[in-house]
Amino acid sequence: MLQNFTPSQYQHKGKIWDIGSAPNGIVYMAADKGLLEFDGKVWNSFTGSDGFTRSLLVDNDSTIYTGSDLDFGIWKRNRYRIFEYTSLYPFQEDIAEINEEFWDVYKLSDNVLFVSSQNIYIYKNQHFTKISAPYKFKGSFSVNDSLYFADEKAGLFRLDGLSLRQVFTFPAGAGFEIAGIYRHSQGIVLVTKNSGLALFSSGKLSILNNAVSQHLQTAKVFSFTPVGDQYLAFGTILKGLYITDINGRIIHQINRNKGLPNNTILSLHYSPSGKLWMGMDYGVSAIDLHRKVTTFYDFRGDFGSGSAALVYNGDFYLGTNQGLYQSAWDDLNNDSDYNRFRLIPGSEGQVWCLEEIDNSVLLGHDKGLFILNGNSIQKISDEPGVWTIVPYKDYLLTGNYNGISIFRKSGNTWTFLKKMDLILGSCNQLIVEKDNILWINIPNFGVIRVVLDDNLYPAERLIIKDKEFDGANPCLKKSDSGIHLITDRFQYTFSSAERKFVNKVDAESQPEIDGLVNGARQPIVIHQDYAFYPVYNGFALKYLRSGDETSGQVYSLCVRKMEAIGRNHDKTDFYPGAVIPFRQNSLKIECIVPNLDNVLYQYRLDESGKWSPWDSNNTFELFNLKRGKHTLFVRASMNNEILQTLAIPFRIEAPWFHSWLAYLIYFVTAVLIVYGLLSLQKLSLKKHRKQHLIKEQRSLREQAEKHRQEMVMLEQDMLKAEYNKLKQQLKAKTIELACKARVDDEKNRMLLSLKEKFERVQKEPALAQMTLKEINRILESYINTEINTFEIQIDELHQEFYKKLKDSYPGLSNHDLRLCAYLKIGLNSREIADILNILPSSAFISRSRLRKKLDIGADEDLYGFLNSI
Repeated sequence: MLQNFTPSQYQHKGKIWDIGSAPNGIVYMAADKGLLEFDGKVWNSFTGSDGFTRSLLVDNDSTIYTGSDLDFGIWKRNRYRIFEYTSLYPFQEDIAEINEEFWDVYKLSDNVLFVSSQNIYIYKNQHFTKISAPYKFKGSFSVNDSLYFADEKAGLFRLDGLSLRQVFTFPAGAGFEIAGIYRHSQGIVLVTKNSGLALFSSGKLSILNNAVSQHLQTAKVFSFTPVGDQYLAFGTILKGLYITDINGRIIHQINRNKGLPNNTILSLHYSPSGKLWMGMDYGVSAIDLHRKVTTFYDFRGDFGSGSAALVYNGDFYLGTNQGLYQSAWDDLNNDSDYNRFRLIPGSEGQVWCLEEIDNSVLLGHDKGLFILNGNSIQKISDEPGVWTIVPYKDYLLTGNYNGISIFRKSGNTWTFLKKMDLILGSCNQLIVEKDNILWINIPNFGVIRVVLDDNLYPAERLIIKDKEFDGANPCLKKSDSGIHLITDRFQYTFSSAERKFVNKVDAESQPEIDGLVNGARQPIVIHQDYAFYPVYNGFALKYLRSGDETSGQVYSLCVRKMEAIGRNHDKTDFYPGAVIPFRQNSLKIECIVPNLDNVLYQYRLDESGKWSPWDSNNTFELFNLKRGKHTLFVRASMNNEILQTLAIPFRIEAPWFHSWLAYLIYFVTAVLIVYGLLSLQKLSLKKHRKQHLIKEQRSLREQAEKHRQEMVMLEQDMLKAEYNKLKQQLKAKTIELACKARVDDEKNRMLLSLKEKFERVQKEPALAQMTLKEINRILESYINTEINTFEIQIDELHQEFYKKLKDSYPGLSNHDLRLCAYLKIGLNSREIADILNILPSSAFISRSRLRKKLDIGADEDLYGFLNSI
């Protein structure tokens, strides 16, 4: 798998002169404008010295040494995981008099070596030891635990302690420049820039004439690195990359024709993760040498986008959108400078499928059904659009753009028999389940399960629509466990008993192949060791033999970025174990397994939390965290195997209203509030008591006033009653006096009249009889007047009583009324008898008769009854 990165992706930092990787897999690069870092997803850049950065040594992911123009130094991460540069070059003040470029940095034991063309600076414990070049260094090389230095005139030297020991002198003549050195069983091999490979063994130097040596002489080697213990990588100026075994046999040749941005490779680095990194004259490229998938892209426009493939009689046949192409199977081993494919004449157009049936190659084409005949093809049927070809008993079935065509063998060829009844639509997939059961996949419609009779008529059909499945691009698959339907999300298994697809499970993960054709999740096995995958503008082959695909890879889950985000979207970097202000209690944390593909991540917050679903996203966001200590647990998985779990502790600071100062303020405030409340309560109680006292005083005053008014009223009533009584008495007395005066007056007149009568009798005796009658008449008149006078008096004193008594008891006589009046004023029987001049017994009898007339009993109080009227 080849990845290319343009300068715009790594922030236009110029050419890449050196590449290294940390133990955790992060890749670092020495670029013109500083230090580059790449974790597989994100590029970061850091600026250090003013000159171009030429070389680097990655000690670990937190400590890096670099050499540049007129400077070298050390990079260290701060606690926010940002690199900070410190220059170690001892001649900063005299830099105008020195012109050194540091192209190499090495580490031997505890020593760090910075190499320029003039000197070697050995740095240990903040002290330097300087070793000068014999004349001028043209290169330095690390081989196992040894360092070699190529001097322009004096030859090759090996560092021994703090001195240089000459290995040999260069052969006479110009042009012997070394690009790299590696050990071989016969000695050490020198990779020259212009002369191929040279072997130094037993004190002799000889040019090797193996397969790659001659190619390197014309390709011009610029960079070199071993690939493990058995392979070598050569970066050239003219012809890209060569990968060979230890004996020089070319395994891969990769250049611009095979996907590189250009053919000039300035730097090489083989990382423990299995990727070979290349710093190009333009851009950066990486090829995963441990991956089982090899992708062939049509960069030259030689064959187009693959759709079908077949290996037949040692030849590789490739069906594409442009036609049918042929290549020797062994020519696909990548040791040539480009892929050589030959177009089969007459096959121009879209090839959909290739099948080997009865030792013949059948070709499903946009224009019909063809059979391969040597280096040409022969048409069998004009029915357009043959998606798939399936043998069925003695017949051949083809799924076409519209329906299914049936062919029968006639001699050495196939002849069209008929179209299958009741099947319409574009049938891009046919699978024979068993005996007479056929499955048909019709895109954008569904799948059909048919039972064929002896005449290939679909006697029974079961139609299952696409809408019953979750996911896109459903396709059928046959296995030992039955018929399956697979979408881009789930896999279903057909149940014959239930006559439907059941057992919905997550679809199996497919190999990550860039540009995989939509729906092409099922590979086509074309060889016992390889499977074919259609790819846009190319095709891919996957190696099927079991083995550790990721052998040698280093798995290390590491933290890349940690940000605390506030409510106003202000961001602050933090580090594991940091105390984060509560106002920034939303976090964004990025973790990654560097430069490893197909990794899934999940996280949980604290031990009590739940793991999130597995996801390829390696950035985790936590919102509105509570105050206190937390731990974020992150783990990574690849191929259903958990690689590593990482714990990231941090603490969310209590908000100001939960700080100790706030609690003190709360306590003091609470005390003041309680004190204030108690004081207010006391004041309120005092006020309440005062108001209660005032209220009681007012109430007492009101009661006293009321009592006084009642007493006044009572006194007034009593006075009024007394007044009325006196008034009545006065009236009675006045009436009585008036009556008495009148009586006296009348008596006086009567007496005077009687006197006159008697005097007349005396004078005239003859008139005595008549005068006596007149005297008698006068006396009777007086008596009647006396009686009427009493009634008038009673009526005057008891007007209402007398009136009510007459109204209620109209049968009462004057005598009865007089008796009632006497009884009302409280006279007893004796007093009444004296007034009436009768016996007391007669008065008692009169009272008894009065009770009967008033209809009251003998036991009732007659006095009370009369006074109630």
